Amino acid sequence: MKKVYFLLFMALAACQSKKTETASSDSTTVSADTVATTTATVAEETVCYEFRFKKDVTSVKLIMKGDSVRGEMSELLWEKDSATGTLKGKKVGNDLIVDYDYVIEGSNQVEERILRMEGDKLLVMSGELMEDKSGKLKMKDPAKATVSETLVKVKCQ
Repeated sequence: MKKVYFLLFMALAACQSKKTETASSDSTTVSADTVATTTATVAEETVCYEFRFKKDVTSVKLIMKGDSVRGEMSELLWEKDSATGTLKGKKVGNDLIVDYDYVIEGSNQVEERILRMEGDKLLVMSGELMEDKSGKLKMKDPAKATVSETLVKVKCQ
């Protein structure tokens, strides 16, 4: 009788062992599917632009993923107030509508900027500004915006 119980126990143990192997195989398959799905997501792209006029330099570094945009902008003006800060916003067609959060004269300022991508150029649009309720500067009429600077694509450093 002890032999029957022992054989029954061994048979059950063998079945449990096969179930565990099957379960781990299934989870490996799921993991592979998950990796494939993750790999299929939109890649991040980094591009840089620059504008130089005499001793003035404006540089922009953009990191884009899908319609999301973030980056940095520096406006280093010779013998004038310079500004350096971060960009965060979205891409709408060829336009980047971003909040430029920068420091100028020791004060923090947030300004909505429209940057237009045209081939290897980045056009900085400008227009009459107004302050909204949160204190952010926005263009009064974006349709009337004009190009204030044309930056050219450069190698990111």
